[in-house]
Amino acid sequence: MKYSLKRAFVWATAYLALAMLPALVAYLGPVPPRTFWVEVGVGLGFVALGVLAMQFFLTGRFQSIVPSFGLDSMLQIHRQLGLVALVLVLAHPVVLFAADPSYFEFLDPRVELPRALALWAVIGALLLLVATSLWRLVFRLEYEWWRLVHGALAAFVVFVGVTHTLQVGHYVSEPWIQGFFVLVLGGALGLLLNARLIRPWRMRRRPWRLTAVREERGDAWTLALEPQGHAGMRFRAGQFAWLTLNDTPFTLQQHPYSFSSSSDDAPDRVEFTVKVEGDFSASVRDAKPGRLAFLEGPFGHFLPSPDPRVGCVMIVGGVGVTPCMSMLRTFADREDGRNLNMIYANVALADVIFFEELQRVQERLHFRVTHVLEEPPEGWEGEEGLITRDLLERHLPTDWDAYEYFICGPEAMMNIAETSLLELGIRQRQILSERFNMV
Repeated sequence: MKYSLKRAFVWATAYLALAMLPALVAYLGPVPPRTFWVEVGVGLGFVALGVLAMQFFLTGRFQSIVPSFGLDSMLQIHRQLGLVALVLVLAHPVVLFAADPSYFEFLDPRVELPRALALWAVIGALLLLVATSLWRLVFRLEYEWWRLVHGALAAFVVFVGVTHTLQVGHYVSEPWIQGFFVLVLGGALGLLLNARLIRPWRMRRRPWRLTAVREERGDAWTLALEPQGHAGMRFRAGQFAWLTLNDTPFTLQQHPYSFSSSSDDAPDRVEFTVKVEGDFSASVRDAKPGRLAFLEGPFGHFLPSPDPRVGCVMIVGGVGVTPCMSMLRTFADREDGRNLNMIYANVALADVIFFEELQRVQERLHFRVTHVLEEPPEGWEGEEGLITRDLLERHLPTDWDAYEYFICGPEAMMNIAETSLLELGIRQRQILSERFNMV
């Protein structure tokens, strides 16, 4: 995705500085000298604490920061830094034990039972936190319950980390340093409370009403919503929002979905198209018009250029077509004359969401769609199999430099498409990707 490199650099630098701050503050106090490797082991622990505390910041969905990276990218960074934090936490005692075996007593329940139980518990909690994040579906953990467990475990890990620092006391004898680490804990918990309580409290004043539920091809359903007692939401084609389909925003049931309607329909009406795949999405087909909903957003920079001279190549799979459908509907409403190409992969013809509308759009816009089917019907004359470099090379426009390239769909397809475009000479800045394997 394309973002302001300058802003991204500033925010990334600020993040690194804040993550390192606990270590820097700790070493500002009067610290009796110890061996080099002991200090390395301790330093790893402080850096781990800083990274863990900043994890709450990365998931804060702050509108002033998200445009610099994109929310999907920030959540991907959050996942990767969770692994970094795990390595740092495990390296902290390992290095200390190697430098001085006497530190084993911190984990020995015979020496001090509460301390040992807390430290063993935090290691287990962090392992469980990472495992359930990477393999949530393997554990068959519903997203709503995973979200609750994830927040609780993360808060517990940071709480024990700060408490451990204060109890050891070697680096925090000064009252102002102790106050700083209490502030770290308070900041992390404050960010969690903001996400789970304060933001829903504000959202409750801006309810939406589900006005229509429309069945689409491919076991997908379109939800149409209208604002109730407020000005609605303006968005740009290609963006997404977090949807809560409930009578109250105080619920764990919140999921990100791309807008599928024209942005010109906003702010008075928005639509989302959801494929039934499990968890919350399985209940969408049973949703009844009239029920309340809440939206948080809009987010995302999966956005076409406002310049109509810049064309769009859309490489999509399955329900990944939804943000591009929003673009096409918006272009049609505005009679936009840019060149548009879509390469759309599905298993079978029956799975092609918006099939009929995509055919009609070709009559209204400078638009061409190429369907790619893994299991084509008898007599099919289109593309078969999966999206590959060779397939893309056959269907990409020859004046490739005059286009932006939008990729959205299953992870494997996106990886192949991104790699293939780069190998074919498309510049990175022309490629925009939207990934939703973040929950």
